[in-house]
Amino acid sequence: MQIEANNYPVAVLGAGTMGEGIAQIAATAGHPVMLYDVSQQQLQTALENIAKRLERSVKKEKITAERRAEILKNLSPQKTLGELAQAKLVIEAIIEDLAIKQAVFCELESLLAEDVILATNTSSFDLNKMGSVLKRPQHFVGMHFFNPAPVMALVEIVRSEDTDSAVADTVFKLSEQWGKSPVHVRSSPGFIVNRVARPFYSEALEILKENGTDAASCDAIMRDCGGFRMGPFELMDLIGLDVNYAVTCQIWESYQRHPRFAPAELQKELVDSARLGRKSGKGFFEYGENAENAAAQNAQKATAPESFIIEGPEHLPESLLKLLEGGSVATKKTSGSGYIRLPGGSIIVTSNGKSSTERSAEIGQTVISLDLCLDYERSSRIVLAPALECSEKDLEQAVGLFQSLGKEVSVIKDVAGMVLTRTVAMLANEASLLVQEEVADAAGVNLAMRKGVNYPVGPLEWAEQWGWNSVVETLENLRQQNAERYQISEWLRKKTKSI
Repeated sequence: MQIEANNYPVAVLGAGTMGEGIAQIAATAGHPVMLYDVSQQQLQTALENIAKRLERSVKKEKITAERRAEILKNLSPQKTLGELAQAKLVIEAIIEDLAIKQAVFCELESLLAEDVILATNTSSFDLNKMGSVLKRPQHFVGMHFFNPAPVMALVEIVRSEDTDSAVADTVFKLSEQWGKSPVHVRSSPGFIVNRVARPFYSEALEILKENGTDAASCDAIMRDCGGFRMGPFELMDLIGLDVNYAVTCQIWESYQRHPRFAPAELQKELVDSARLGRKSGKGFFEYGENAENAAAQNAQKATAPESFIIEGPEHLPESLLKLLEGGSVATKKTSGSGYIRLPGGSIIVTSNGKSSTERSAEIGQTVISLDLCLDYERSSRIVLAPALECSEKDLEQAVGLFQSLGKEVSVIKDVAGMVLTRTVAMLANEASLLVQEEVADAAGVNLAMRKGVNYPVGPLEWAEQWGWNSVVETLENLRQQNAERYQISEWLRKKTKSI
């Protein structure tokens, strides 16, 4: 199926936040855009919002006043569905109600040409079910944009079992022409982003439940060590705890209530008490002029040891080794298993999904675990978790060592997998399950998470950098705590066998 770019009419149904954003994208690309909504007031508001955004672009010298006028000229409000008859592509962005969407698409089929492409912007509904009422389901496809649509690059191109591959390819290429980064997805609960992102929130909520650290510190760790733009708690507050909780529940139900998707009781309690985040003034944090929130907890200034030993440098991440070698504290290298030995006899080891206390018992030496970092050299923070038997002096030496290397240090309680280690392992695991189930390919999953939610790297790219064996080892050890929650994909296991 071929439709010429930049000259054929596009119809957008729904003039809410997503609809007006999609209409602006298509109009900017040169299409005559027919915008429809059951509310004429909403239509007018949408057009005014688009005009204001374009005016801001003019003031920032991103576009000219003439270009703004051209884009606005491409937009026309429509009062009835019948007025959309000339459209070659219809993108629906109305209320998330399956019955209403199905009724609208059935009506469109009776009004429009047989070769028109019908697309839905749904973020949640199964396209197989939505398209089951259509006469021509082969022309039905998902185009899931992300908010704000004019800014966010990702578009999930979702195909049902009936979607013609030519239709999916057409809207994929069209999205590219519109300056977007599309990915192909088979219809599956949560598609890519909403499903793969679940561990980012759920592991943080579990860590809070386990008293591993507080919300502000967890956010700081995810930002500073993981390179994420926002931590999970501040992001849930921004999204809205009710919205985030609803998506979690929906995916949980769609996957037969698998424990890895189980909603947190703490989040439910906050939602039930109307603590919804920024929009209500309170969530995990408080908002407003007089709001006072606790900052991330940083370890107090400590004295670095005079020297330390790196036992088995080849077993340490390259960025960690470079960090340690670049400091002023005297360093000695010996053979070993990748331990950083302090003068008092304690060892610092990279986290592998077990608690420091467990590892101390296994190794026969006092362990202080070091959380994962995307890049230890560039990270502004280091996270440590001492075993229960660790002395105050040994912990101070470990803190002082990393402070001497220019790092803020977070000391958290001894929870299995710490913070970033367990989160990245679960993100990689969920991403690999999508590939295993042929919902999307690895490149598509990585691109979706980078472009859709601004992850610093794709979860499978990070897993490869970290080491497939390390990811699986971490998940295996977490399974000792909760076998059902930390189920490991066969795709990941095969990666370790291929090394």
